[in-house]
Amino acid sequence: MLATAPLAAEARCIDAFMTGLAEFEAGQQTSKPSFRVNELLVLCFVPQQSGYVAIFDAPIKGDFQQLYPNALSHPEGQTSAEVSAGERYCFGTRETFPLYHPPEEGVGLGKISIALTSREEDQLAEEDYAIPGQKVSRQKMQLHLGAYQRSQAKCAARDVTYLDYRITQ
Repeated sequence: MLATAPLAAEARCIDAFMTGLAEFEAGQQTSKPSFRVNELLVLCFVPQQSGYVAIFDAPIKGDFQQLYPNALSHPEGQTSAEVSAGERYCFGTRETFPLYHPPEEGVGLGKISIALTSREEDQLAEEDYAIPGQKVSRQKMQLHLGAYQRSQAKCAARDVTYLDYRITQ
């Protein structure tokens, strides 16, 4: 979230922010630049076109982890979820599943990738996962995201928004 969250006047195909749970409950709707290890956080996004989404975290150490959909939100193991244009989606709230960075992921910089496609088959294939719906190698994910347009005002068939963050002790 180091200046990657869009400003209100700067519309994007995928508007997103990530903040702490306490700040979100107090009404904060913008990205927070850093989080402490184990701090509860909330991730929200609004797609400007309907389609399919998958959200990944690239922590400081290790492979990309799929945040959404996940076993709690989609127990049948789906690797992408259908979303509607203009609808706001938030995760890490008290009504959804918890989001936080455990100590084993380390401190330093990380990145959230929100990947939106107009067709479900443009999302990662199940065989691309090291663990389906959970883990993707950095190399495989970087190749996959290379086919996406960085989110801008006009949506494409494959859009991605990135939220950079810092984890501290």
